[in-house]
Amino acid sequence: MAEVKFGEHIIGWVDQNGLQPAGSEPQYMEVFAAQVQDGAVDSIMTNPGSEAFTFNLIKLNAEALVAMIGGEKGSKDEWTPPTVVSKVDKMDIKTVSGHTIRIPKARLTKSNMQNGLNMSNVLAFKFRVDYLKPDGDAARYTIYPPGADPDGV
Repeated sequence: MAEVKFGEHIIGWVDQNGLQPAGSEPQYMEVFAAQVQDGAVDSIMTNPGSEAFTFNLIKLNAEALVAMIGGEKGSKDEWTPPTVVSKVDKMDIKTVSGHTIRIPKARLTKSNMQNGLNMSNVLAFKFRVDYLKPDGDAARYTIYPPGADPDGV
C-alpha cells in the first residue's frame, strides 16, 4: 500500500499490517429433495456477504483526524472526537504496484485504540472500512491499472 485517500485527504501512516480483510463470506441455504438421497439438489444465497477491511492508523495528529472523521482540533493541537465517529466518502487505495482501488462509497468508522501504551508498540486507532452500495448501478469498487486516473483527468 503506497497511499490511502479518504475523500480528498491523504490519511496518515498505517501500521505495517496494512489493510486486513474484514468482510463476510456469502451464506447459502441448501435445498434437499426427498427423492435425492446423496446430497443437496440446489443452494440459495441467503446473504451476499460484505466487502470490508480494517487498518490501524498510527499517525494520530489532530488535523488529519478532523479531515478524516470530524471532531475538533484545539489550540494545543489536541483532538476531540465527534459524537459519532463514522463518515461516508470515496476512498482511493494506491498500491506499490501502481494500481488504484476506488471505493466510491466507503464508510470509515473508528473502532477503538490498538497496540497499547508501552515500549514495544505504537498507539493506534483501529478503523473499519465498509464498501457500501453506491447510488444507481455503480460497482462497490473498481481496480484501475498503473497510470490510470480514477477521476479521468
